Amino acid sequence: MKIGVVGLGAIGAQVLWSLSKRAGVEVHGFESGYIGHPLAGAGGEGRLFRNLELTTMGYMPIVKRSDELWEELELTGGRQLRRKIGALLLGAPTDAQIEHALQAAREWDLEHETYGIEEMRDLFPQFSMADGDVGIWDTGAGVISPERSISVAVEQAVRAGATAREFTPVTAVDERADGVTLRLESGESLNVDRVLVACGGWTTKLVPELRDWIVTRRLTSAWFSGKDDSSLRGLPPFMRVAPSYCYGIPNADEKLVKLGLGFNDHLPTGDPDSVPRKFGHKEAQAEIEKFSWILRDLLPALDPNPVRLETYIESYTRSMHEFMAVAPGRSNTVVLGGFSGHGFKLAPALGEIGADLVVDGSTKFDLGFLSAAKPVFSITDVNSGITTHNSVVASTGGEK
Repeated sequence: MKIGVVGLGAIGAQVLWSLSKRAGVEVHGFESGYIGHPLAGAGGEGRLFRNLELTTMGYMPIVKRSDELWEELELTGGRQLRRKIGALLLGAPTDAQIEHALQAAREWDLEHETYGIEEMRDLFPQFSMADGDVGIWDTGAGVISPERSISVAVEQAVRAGATAREFTPVTAVDERADGVTLRLESGESLNVDRVLVACGGWTTKLVPELRDWIVTRRLTSAWFSGKDDSSLRGLPPFMRVAPSYCYGIPNADEKLVKLGLGFNDHLPTGDPDSVPRKFGHKEAQAEIEKFSWILRDLLPALDPNPVRLETYIESYTRSMHEFMAVAPGRSNTVVLGGFSGHGFKLAPALGEIGADLVVDGSTKFDLGFLSAAKPVFSITDVNSGITTHNSVVASTGGEK
């Protein structure tokens, strides 16, 4: 069987690796840039991974399998891809995501600690916390190296016999009665039996049938330094849950922390190729202002302005649960899309699921919870990417 994989980012790289290990499969991967580039959804040196699921227990078997495959990839690739240093989940005890995290910890016997407000103030003095806050320490969590993870997965796939073509944009995915034709920007075409599309924010450009379900956003990450050399010492990777959603990932040297916001603070776009990627002074000012509530209410020991701003392109489904299935109206095109928020931590297992779907048409994982999930926002204009409010990752401190 000849299979094409379009997009070799966080998910596509893992699909390529998984397919490369399967007998009887000839797999060709295509990436518009170089392997591990930072111009799509990957990049930023560190991505948070955690074991405590915040939405539905349907993800937990995928979380467990991902952990196993991360270890396999690190062993076979000979590179450290994760720093398992733990992570802190913050919120009120009545917040839905806190309740889900505790449920996951109980039902799946995950190593964790729960902290009251006084314990947290002693352990993590960098944070300014509300009196009612609680903390959950996810012992097995930590930080993923995104660029390195993609490069190592593709490297191992190529060693196993896969083909990976860098700087090779795919402009069209045309189904035939007996397969799929991939149209390349160079004018070349390639016929395959089946194709898996995993190109993040570019998904609906190749599979427009999903424009009413998957939406693209441009997010901004901002790196802040502390007001003195000790300000970030001991600061853990963290996530604060909705309705004051944000997250932070400290650099390994504890000199900077990368802060991130949620869906509603990202820039809507109907075309990721035309969205601004460089900030002028006024746009930088507007982006920095979005983070001001974090510095005021949560991390007051940070300098007021970041030392670095970067943008990335991500995609979300209307349910905030990923799309992993054959594309509507097609027979031989499998799409994995809408992974922003789950992508990196689950990537190896998602790659295995994608390989199952494109080769066998099914997977051992129960994915019924994905199709059963209800929409949490509406797309009001598919051309501009404008949507209604998304309460799942709301940041009441900063949203206007």
